[in-house]
Amino acid sequence: GRSPLYDPARRRLLLWYRCGWRGGPYHGVPGGRTCVATSRDGLRFERPKLATRFSPAPDRRALRPRSPKVVRPARGTNVVLATAHVEAFEVAYDFLRTPPRFVALRMEYMTGGRRYREYTPYVSADGLAWTKPPKGDGWRSPGVLADRSTFFLNPLRRDPVWAFSLRENLCRGGPSRHMRARRLFEAPHAEAPLRRIAMRGGRPLYGAYFQCEPLLEGDAAVPWFAVDRDDCAFEQCDVYNVDGVAYESILVHGLALLHGPAVGGELKNNSAHVGFSRDGFHITRPDDRRPFLDVPEGWWNVQLASGSPIVAGLGSREERLYFYVGYGFGKGGGKSVYKDYEERTALATLRRDGFARLQATNGTATTRPLAFSFVSGPRYLWVNANVKG
Repeated sequence: GRSPLYDPARRRLLLWYRCGWRGGPYHGVPGGRTCVATSRDGLRFERPKLATRFSPAPDRRALRPRSPKVVRPARGTNVVLATAHVEAFEVAYDFLRTPPRFVALRMEYMTGGRRYREYTPYVSADGLAWTKPPKGDGWRSPGVLADRSTFFLNPLRRDPVWAFSLRENLCRGGPSRHMRARRLFEAPHAEAPLRRIAMRGGRPLYGAYFQCEPLLEGDAAVPWFAVDRDDCAFEQCDVYNVDGVAYESILVHGLALLHGPAVGGELKNNSAHVGFSRDGFHITRPDDRRPFLDVPEGWWNVQLASGSPIVAGLGSREERLYFYVGYGFGKGGGKSVYKDYEERTALATLRRDGFARLQATNGTATTRPLAFSFVSGPRYLWVNANVKG
């Protein structure tokens, strides 16, 4: 996975991405690595040469039998973390903390279509040097998570929360012969250590890779999001991922939907969509369910990167929203992630507040009362209007 975030203290954008195969060495390239690139404008990125080796060292106990030895990169690379395996690196900027910092959960295991474990927690002051949380630190994994789970900070509640978007593999349905859905678990930001997921009767969130038990009243991880009849015909698609990021007075939710028929080779025929919420739970979607992005043929596993959108040109007349998009590309028309496959990052832009429009009648448009509190940033109310006269 890839995650872009803006560091206001250093006025730079950081983009973390998987640089190499998710497991051991693959076609001569070391695996299990997370790298970082930095940018001042969100368009031109540089790979910093970090002064120290990454921490911690690769966990060789996690290697499968007869798997090649993990290669430890030398100093002066842009590798921030390396372990035996890495599937995802989910990052958030905790600006509510004093001092602010970056926090992350890293999936450091391979599912093999059946495994589920806790993600490994990390913290960083600058997004470059990462360590596991020291003793007494409140940041940790909320519990066992399935692959493609993620999290985000919801600061719009009266009491801000960490929101965990949990993948749930239902027993039947969907284009992959099981239906993907989402549960939501929320933990108060002010609590330390981070609250753990509590399920009724003390049972674990995941008793198996495919969850078949009915929902129990009182579960902390509640059903949250799934596709409906406006997305596709029955069992022809499901939800692959749901993210969230605070933007002005709303949360923008990046949605990835997986469409059938199943391609195989771990290629996902995804489409990227957006939703909006005021509270981080009740997601509103446009009536028009066409994808938010038009992508070229041959792009697989398309997803809006966690942390998108990012406001570029803040305070200027050229403000735009930057949406970073992760996708895979099979060189030579390849149909598998295991051969001639590259993971790439693309950029889509949108004018500021370009999500929706209000059509005026008789030259006037009246909205509900709005209240603004300028805590930080430019003291402007931005209005995009196409007016004459």
